Amino acid sequence: MVVDLQTFYEKHGFARLYEWTLPPREAGYEPVSALGEDVAPEVRRYLENTYHQGLYRHQVKAIRAACQGENVCLATGTASGKSALFFAAGIDVMAKRYKARVLAMYPTRALGREQADRWREAIQAAGADWKVSLMDGGVPVAERESLLRKSDVIVMTPDVVHTWLLPTLSSAAVRTFLTHLRLVVVDEVHTYSGVMGTNSAFLFRRLAHVADVLGGAFRIVCASATIAKPEEHVAKLFGRRFFVVGTEDDTSLRHLTQVDFVALPAGGDLLQAVALLLRHIAGQGRRAIAFLDSRQRVEIIGSILQRQDEDEPDDGEALGRNLRELEQVGILPYRSGYEEADRQAIQRGLTSGALRGVVSTSALELGMDIPNLDVAVLVGVPQSQTSLLQRIGRVGRRGPGHVVILHAQTALDDAVLANPSFLWERPLTEAVLYLDHRRAQYIHAMCLAGIGGEHDLALNRRPGDPDAFQLSEAVEWPDGFAELCLAERSGQIPPEFETMRIEAGDSPHRTYLLRDMERRFTVELQAANELDKLGDLSMSQVMREAYPGAIYRYMGRCYRVMRVYHPSGKIVVRPEKRYHTKPSAIPARISPQIDRPGTTVYQAGTGFIVASDLLVHEMVTGFVEYRGRTPHRFDYPIHNDPDLRGVQFDMPLFQRRYVTHGVSFFHPDLRDHDALNALMSLLLEAYAFVVPFDTQDVAVGIARVSGVRNPSLPQDARLLTLYDRVYGSLHLAARILEPGVLPRVAEQMEAFLHARFWNEIDPDLRPIAKAWVSSLREPLVSVGSEAEAAAASEGESRVRVILPGSVGYVELEGRRFLVDAVFFKPSGLHYRGRYPDDTSHQSCEIQLPVHLVAEMPGESRWGFYDIERGEVVEVSPEGNR
Repeated sequence: MVVDLQTFYEKHGFARLYEWTLPPREAGYEPVSALGEDVAPEVRRYLENTYHQGLYRHQVKAIRAACQGENVCLATGTASGKSALFFAAGIDVMAKRYKARVLAMYPTRALGREQADRWREAIQAAGADWKVSLMDGGVPVAERESLLRKSDVIVMTPDVVHTWLLPTLSSAAVRTFLTHLRLVVVDEVHTYSGVMGTNSAFLFRRLAHVADVLGGAFRIVCASATIAKPEEHVAKLFGRRFFVVGTEDDTSLRHLTQVDFVALPAGGDLLQAVALLLRHIAGQGRRAIAFLDSRQRVEIIGSILQRQDEDEPDDGEALGRNLRELEQVGILPYRSGYEEADRQAIQRGLTSGALRGVVSTSALELGMDIPNLDVAVLVGVPQSQTSLLQRIGRVGRRGPGHVVILHAQTALDDAVLANPSFLWERPLTEAVLYLDHRRAQYIHAMCLAGIGGEHDLALNRRPGDPDAFQLSEAVEWPDGFAELCLAERSGQIPPEFETMRIEAGDSPHRTYLLRDMERRFTVELQAANELDKLGDLSMSQVMREAYPGAIYRYMGRCYRVMRVYHPSGKIVVRPEKRYHTKPSAIPARISPQIDRPGTTVYQAGTGFIVASDLLVHEMVTGFVEYRGRTPHRFDYPIHNDPDLRGVQFDMPLFQRRYVTHGVSFFHPDLRDHDALNALMSLLLEAYAFVVPFDTQDVAVGIARVSGVRNPSLPQDARLLTLYDRVYGSLHLAARILEPGVLPRVAEQMEAFLHARFWNEIDPDLRPIAKAWVSSLREPLVSVGSEAEAAAASEGESRVRVILPGSVGYVELEGRRFLVDAVFFKPSGLHYRGRYPDDTSHQSCEIQLPVHLVAEMPGESRWGFYDIERGEVVEVSPEGNR
């Protein structure tokens, strides 16, 4: 029955703003015999033993196509039995083909671990004895080849395929497995978007190329409950054509689900309210899952629940991490970056029913089947319709479900409050793949076509053997990729990739991971002679969660960050009391490289819009710590607190610089800093409303112009800049300039401006804000770039360089470089200089190719190196201002 929460709402001051009832649907079944004679007897036996009432229509249609040899995509709703397609297709191919192997890929370890058990159950129901093995990051490398030799079905994450399977082609076990690989299963294909999706699209093609070279071939079956334009997405993701079964054939059973849109108690704390609601649900004997989009908020709620359940005083006692104690709490936090043992313990507790609930980021948003969940609590309206449906789909699988959406004071929440039907009217998010992204292409060109890479390993090619490299015709390849592969094999790569080539060394697979384009750090707790790992973080996450002195939270427990080692990528922590810290960070310094070739400038009404590369400089200068309600401020370096003695980091300043891409907006009347600050969040929320994206991938800030040749943008102009926070950039922010997007963003900004942001803007500045938003509706007119014209006029005899005595930025090292001289040698133009912030090696002279040192707008002075005359030519002061 549906959970009744009305008494709880009234008692604690919650207010139900709206409620919806998602109606049930009777199931429509067809007999297993409807599959005809194309399926193997083992498949029919599995289905008859598992689905006593019969199959849904979409299951019959998809299974029949897969057993007839088609690539199949099943795009039906949550809890519609999509796994039956995977198991039936796998059993069929193993029954029909001698020594056939199946590779089943799931996007998360949790989902893969659960599905491995279900593969075993399906094979047992088929009356077969094929062996299933799980191979994720938790399986020791030394055991993997043995598992490959004796397994018929291997369950992996795409990450392991990328970092271990393909780089290990010299192994006979790996080569044999790929030679006999006949089916690849890919679940939750809607998650293959953005960084991870782009990298995976190349991974699937590399896998097909290697199998082709080895004389094998495989088909693909895939599925997703929430995918827009499935035909287009899977064709782009895999480079193949698919038979797609969609919602029009879905006859699966649906249980009634009640959805409440609820306001918090007046003046109430959001996280305390969530904890209170979860405790009430668990106290009623129900099981709940809560979703938040913030890793830190997930950990804080976990800490609140543990403190309440354990009745533990905040005195620093019992600080050790004991998983059995945490399980007694009944509701645990869950997010990406947890260690394997901790993830498994939480998953076992959820599956067995030992846990009463979980507080999670989107990490549990996917199709993991957690039995008998009664209530889903959504903290705020999810950013995308895909996330909304996935989260709602976690409940009501075996009976009526209940969903509580808490109004979290976001623009999306306000939009639903103003128009409740909007919650169900948004289209599904379109997965975004950037297959023409040059940086992404080169990563996979190195992996596949590099000398000694996957292609050579598959051919068992040795130095001196004839080389006739050609991409497999089994899949379609993105434009430009073949040329990059040939350039990599010949050693004639474009200068723009020299930094990446050096970074990659001999292991591009491990340097460049599927889900990230930036380096990662491991967190370690050192106690006595023991070492306990507490997850891993990207550099951007370190800046937010694990800066020196920070309180880092892991499974609701608190740890003090004592040391951060950049070269080794290690963070050392110790147990700490239940304090809370926030970083003290200067606003990101954003420097548009507007005077460089490749910049695009548009006029929009009286304003201008610039798409360009950016140099972003972020810095944490200290932190504020809350011990109870009292704030304590600490600035780096920390000297004045005995509790923080020993906090260290190996850089003069705790900072990061990275080159990315963004879109900057300039309006001549929009000069006031307060107005710009007020409009930043307006722009970001409206853009997210129109083009959903991961909130960690795109940011907004105020940029300053320096050294600009374009007269339309005055010197020292301030611009609102929407930019990618992804290292290397996937041009996520640039989608705002796609046809039709900017007018929709402007329309949404006007709606938000009056509904929510109006009171935040000084009345004297409101006309300016309205004028700027209105200008974004105007047609965009391309403005000629003087920078490109100037670059073209220089010809090949002059190369733009940083002048001696000025500084640049070495992306590979992540630090500033002081140029002492510019000189030419046979390998090309070079700088001679040093790292001014490295006090321990100031006497060391360093030589770097010119293309490895980037200009820093506003700091670098530049000129030209005349190759014919062999000298540096300075430009006029106006060019460097």
